[in-house]
Amino acid sequence: MEQHKQILCALQADLSLCCAEPAALEELAGKAGRLCFDKGEYVFRAGDATTHFYLVESGLVILSKESASGKAFTYMVATPGIPLNAITCFRPSQRIFSALVAVTASVIAIPAGEFRQWVLANPPVANNILSTMGDLLDGAYTRILDLVDESVETRILNVLSMLSSRLGVELPLTNTDLAEMVGTSRESAARVISRLQQIGVLSKLRGSISIVDVKQLESMAPGPFFMI
Repeated sequence: MEQHKQILCALQADLSLCCAEPAALEELAGKAGRLCFDKGEYVFRAGDATTHFYLVESGLVILSKESASGKAFTYMVATPGIPLNAITCFRPSQRIFSALVAVTASVIAIPAGEFRQWVLANPPVANNILSTMGDLLDGAYTRILDLVDESVETRILNVLSMLSSRLGVELPLTNTDLAEMVGTSRESAARVISRLQQIGVLSKLRGSISIVDVKQLESMAPGPFFMI
């Protein structure tokens, strides 16, 4: 019973699912289970079959794609209340991205077929999902322009500002993680991080970044970075 209540709370945190009637959400919670993952484990990998709808309940999960050349590109940083590559539940396809756990996580899992049928039976939720897809598409266009037009330092400032607004001042990220998020080399990201340390914006420990001066970071970041 306690786990059912916790799963229900996790579903209510999803901006697309929360508009469902209480009885409908209770029904969906009854179809769900919970999976736990340690840091470094994969919820799924690119190319896997789409068997479940996954929603982050706690922790941090990074969705990324690796190119044929071996270069990784971060698509999304998923915090609690964020689904993982949910669009694949609505078409017969393999997973597009890999979902790597960055901070020990619990994930709500619902069989993809049952989730799809439930969404179709709840028009307000389906409408929310379509609206969210539109927002994600707009965000993707903006992010492409950001990657093309802005300097590496500007992109890193923007993504640090965005992540700190979501996760707080302690960010469990490495230079490599940041490089993959903004489409640059690890060396270039390291140079920017070093300069930001020198001027007192942040401090760096092994495997994590701490924002020391949030106001200065916000003043230096010229615009939002859309992490879709």
